[in-house]
Amino acid sequence: MDTEEFALVRDMLRTFATRHRVDSADAIEPQARESAQRALDDLGLAELRRTSPPAATVQECALLAEEHGRRPLTTSLLGTTLLAPELLRLLGSAAEASRPTVALDADLRFPRQRSARLVAWDCDAADSALHVAPDGTVRRLPLGPTAPTVDLLRTLRVAVGDGDGETVGRLGLEDGQRWQAYALVVVAAELVGAAGAFVELSTDYARDRRQYGRPVGSFQAVQHLLADATVVVEACASATRYAAWCLDHEPPHRALTAARVAKAEVNTSAVEAVYAGMQVFGGIAQTWEHVAHLYLRRVLVGAGLLATTADLLPALAEPLTVSSAGGGSGTARQPAMTTAGPERTR
Repeated sequence: MDTEEFALVRDMLRTFATRHRVDSADAIEPQARESAQRALDDLGLAELRRTSPPAATVQECALLAEEHGRRPLTTSLLGTTLLAPELLRLLGSAAEASRPTVALDADLRFPRQRSARLVAWDCDAADSALHVAPDGTVRRLPLGPTAPTVDLLRTLRVAVGDGDGETVGRLGLEDGQRWQAYALVVVAAELVGAAGAFVELSTDYARDRRQYGRPVGSFQAVQHLLADATVVVEACASATRYAAWCLDHEPPHRALTAARVAKAEVNTSAVEAVYAGMQVFGGIAQTWEHVAHLYLRRVLVGAGLLATTADLLPALAEPLTVSSAGGGSGTARQPAMTTAGPERTR
């Protein structure tokens, strides 16, 4: 879409987010969640990546994900509106009438070869879940009961079948790389938005909160803390936006490398930035009624979502291999990311 059209879409999302934001955990109610999801669906954002060529670039979708992360929202923008339509588009099944989300391992990482249990992630308004096996086979799974999650803003449901559902199609090597890169980018973008917004909230609080007769923000230690948090958020934003640009302009293996770098950076830096904001808020940020823990929960879960840093760094360290067919020119190929790296400790 052109610049003016995208500005209108982003402004619509901002207006929606302002209206439906959640200011405390007590405001997360089923009726309000359903109302917000219907309002998001009415914006028509699911059509942005449904067609080929898509109506919106990856860069535009990443900016929308970033905007969505800036406010505590219970809506499923990533799972049902951005990720599942892109997967169906890559499979050539974008015209179907169903409304799926994506299925992940129970620890919320990309499904591995032996997935004992799958969950439908970010699944408000979804009617099924798409499971992408390590070999690229995509299956549709029915949804079961809700599953517990630390992120109070997001809904999880059990994906019934553990990968044995209806086969929808199969992703080739390059489409599989595109899919993984796109998923990493939009998740990282939402975390960038959440971390950046929370640092801004804590900075505003430091300006207003007075201690010893002076604003807290006038103390040099607090200034350094917020300055460092701002720098790491900007680093995350730069890495994520570059990865989104690569998906629009570079070959899939390069885009996947950039996406892995971005997610590895965000996994660490977004949590660091939110921790800094929590320190500035002080004791009030530890209370149930304050919005701080909603941001903290989102970034802590997001740091392990799809792929942890322990998964990503070994994959980035592996050298590229070059394959050629019939003696022709070689094509750089990244090792497949199945998150079969070190298990996450709890």
